[in-house]
Formats: sequence, C-alpha cells, structure tokens
Amino acid sequence: MTTATITVQRRSSGLRGAIASEWTKLWTVRSSWLNIVAALVLTGLLAVQFGFSTAYDYENRAYEGVMDKSAVGGVAVSSMTIVQVVVAAFAMLLVTSEYATGSIRSTLQWTPVRRNVVLAKAIVLAPVLFIYTLLLSVVASITGGLAMGQWADWDLKTLVIDLLSVATYVTLAGLFAAGIAFIIRSTAGTLTAAFLLLIVIPMMMSQSSIRALIWLAALLPGGAGQNYLSSSTDPLSPTTSLLVLLTWAAGALYAGYTVLTRRDA
Repeated sequence: MTTATITVQRRSSGLRGAIASEWTKLWTVRSSWLNIVAALVLTGLLAVQFGFSTAYDYENRAYEGVMDKSAVGGVAVSSMTIVQVVVAAFAMLLVTSEYATGSIRSTLQWTPVRRNVVLAKAIVLAPVLFIYTLLLSVVASITGGLAMGQWADWDLKTLVIDLLSVATYVTLAGLFAAGIAFIIRSTAGTLTAAFLLLIVIPMMMSQSSIRALIWLAALLPGGAGQNYLSSSTDPLSPTTSLLVLLTWAAGALYAGYTVLTRRDA
C-alpha cells in the first residue's frame, strides 16, 4: 500500500504574497476611491481659495514693495497642509478597516509572520501615497495658479521641488498614521490622533512666544513637516526636519508591529 503525499504551497504566508494581498485589498474597497474623490474636490476648492486670496493681496498692495510673483507650488504646500489628514485617513483605513470588520483575523491566518503584515502594508502604501499626493499637489498648483492669474509664477524647477517636497512629507505622514493605527485600532481614534499631531498641536505650539514650545512643535511630525516644506532653518534645518519625519514614520510602524505581536487580534 502506498501513501500519497500532498505538498501545500503557502505562498500567501510570505512577504510577496502579503504585498499582493494588501494591494488587492487597497483597491477593492469603496472607501479608498471615495477618499480619493473627496481629496481631489477638497484640494481643488482650497487651491482656488488660496489662489484668489493671493491675487487679492497683490492687487490691494498687501505685498507693497514686493514685485515678485508667487510660486504656484506654494498653493500645493498650503492646500496639502489641510488635505494631509484626508491622505492620512486613506493610509490608516488599510489597517483600521480590518479591525472594524474583524478581517484582521483572516489576514493573520494567511500571514502568520506578523512582521510581514506591517511590512506589506508599508511597502504598498509608500509608493501609492507618494503618487497620490503628487497628483493632488499638481491639481492644487494648476487650479491655484490659474486663480492667481498674472501673479502666478510657473517656474518649472521651483514647482518640481515643491511638488516632490510635499509628496515626501505627506507620504511619511501617511506611514506614521498607518503605524499608530495598529496601536489605536479605531478609525475615529487614529484620525483624531493624526489630526492633533499633524496639524493642531504643532500649529498651536509654533505660535507660542515660549522658545521651548517652538522647539517641541518642530520635533512633532506636523511641525517637522512644516519646517521641511518652508525650508526654514529655525529651529531645525530642512534636512534635520526630514530626519525627524523619517524617525516618526519608522517609529510608529515599529511600535505598531510591537503591539501587533503582543496583543490578540
């Protein structure tokens, strides 16, 4: 009598299979597409507002004595300061939606090495967030520039630098949001934390006259991002600010991995 041997290939349990799975999940849920549509509409509206506001200031001599035009990439920077929360929501939903529906259990069954779950989500999100933000920034620059009219500076080199800088920052902010999503697990809780750390707290502290609070704001992800985008050297240089952002993104993902390995799904 012979014994039949069945070999089962567990491709899905590896990193490559996990990446393919996360890519499929990202684009087969309605929330991803609704997020993109909402972000495009909000970006366009904000860009038009910023563009008209800039033109009004020039025409009413708010910039008296300044004859230079305004770079259209600056509209992208201003718009994405607000829209970044929508992009962060896009990133965190890849995590929190699984906890909300209970599908995280299936994910961990198919990918038992939990490190691969976090890595796969980060690997999928990084290029998607970069291209997503780049698209939004182009929309903001064009619509804002048209709204500025004769006061718009369309210098290509400056525009490319602004677009790449914004895309880099928002991508890291999105990865940070995905990392803390593994810790908080709730969509509302994660979005609140991201909103506070990316916009509210850094903005409030940076307006303070207390030097220690200004430094603290620059060390938060949102404050470091604003320092990086503005090319300001006070209190941190753009390069240092970028390193702070990288640290926050990597730290959040590692913290998320640690929680995922120690806590039941």
